[in-house]
Amino acid sequence: MTMRSIILGAFFLLAACAGPIETRVDSTGMATINPASFVVSPDASSLVANAQAKVAMALAERGYSPGQVGELNLQVTLSDRPAMLALQSGSQTLSPAAGKKRCAKREYRLGITLTRIADGAQVYRASAAEFHCKLGVEDVLGNLVEAALADLGSPRGAYVIKRPR
Repeated sequence: MTMRSIILGAFFLLAACAGPIETRVDSTGMATINPASFVVSPDASSLVANAQAKVAMALAERGYSPGQVGELNLQVTLSDRPAMLALQSGSQTLSPAAGKKRCAKREYRLGITLTRIADGAQVYRASAAEFHCKLGVEDVLGNLVEAALADLGSPRGAYVIKRPR
């Protein structure tokens, strides 16, 4: 192998991760939501408990109030999977694979669901997902929370948020 081949190979490897970070968001729910009190569904996993705490803080910043009793039930999910795997349900792709041009090794996905306790109506449901080469889930959790709650009260369906690396 020549020095030129090594340099070109290194360039192409670095170029695959040089673009902006894309956060894929998908949200549904009620068009208007009045801030309300909420309770958090307990989770034994410390990683999910950390995600629940970050979501609860972000909701509190938006006027919602956490408590032992509330009008809404908050459920938070967090997943970490190899980026080369796609998730499908029948013929529907739930989460695509990263693709060959990306160096991504992991996909991190945060899910948030707010359900009205009185009647079980889903008030808001959103997920935010990112592919990453080097960062861990703890490193990107804050961005996932903000992206998943970005359109709380006016869900926009599926869209992508881009930010610089």
